[in-house]
Amino acid sequence: MIRLIVGLGNPGTEYENNRHNIGFMVVDQFLAKKRGKYTEEKPLYHLATVRIKGQHLCIAKPQTYMNLSGEAVKTLAQRLDIITEEILVVADDFALPFGKLRVRKQGSDGGHNGLASIIEELGTTAFRRLRLGIGPCPEDIRAEDFVLEEFCKEELDKLPDFIKLGVRCIETTLYCGIDAAMNEYNG
Repeated sequence: MIRLIVGLGNPGTEYENNRHNIGFMVVDQFLAKKRGKYTEEKPLYHLATVRIKGQHLCIAKPQTYMNLSGEAVKTLAQRLDIITEEILVVADDFALPFGKLRVRKQGSDGGHNGLASIIEELGTTAFRRLRLGIGPCPEDIRAEDFVLEEFCKEELDKLPDFIKLGVRCIETTLYCGIDAAMNEYNG
C-alpha cells in the first residue's frame, strides 16, 4: 500500500512551468482533487495529508531542488516510519514521448538526477515510480537544458489532459494496486 507520494520538481516561480516540474504539477492536481492542501512547509519539503480508503496518505514536494530530492524523501520516510515499497515517486522522463506514462515497482534512475538522489539516500531502488514522458529530448540539446525549458505551445495545449492522466494513474495505483496500474498505463 502506498503511504507517501512524492512529486519531483524544483521550487521557485522561475521553474514553475519547466518540463522537469511535471511531478509537482501532477501531485498538486491530485491534492486539489482530494481537497487537500500543504499544511507543513519545511525547508526540505512541503507536506499534505489526505485520507484514502480510511488511511492517511502523505503527499510531498521536496524543496531541495531536483538533484537533492533524496534528502527530503529519506527524512520523510524516517519521520513517518514508511518503508520504501510504500513510496510512490512521480517524476518526468525525457526518454519517454510526451504524454506517455510508465509505472514501475522499482528500477534504475534512468539518467534522472532526482531519482538518482533518492536511490542514493534510501540505499535501494525498491520504491514505486510513475514516470511522465516529456520527450523526446532533441539530439542537439543537452538533457539538463531540455528539462529546464518550458513546454512548447503544442505540449501546453495537451498538458492539462496529461496531468489528469497522471492523476488517474495515481488513483488506480492507490485503489487497485501497482500491478493494475502497470497493466492499464504501461502501453
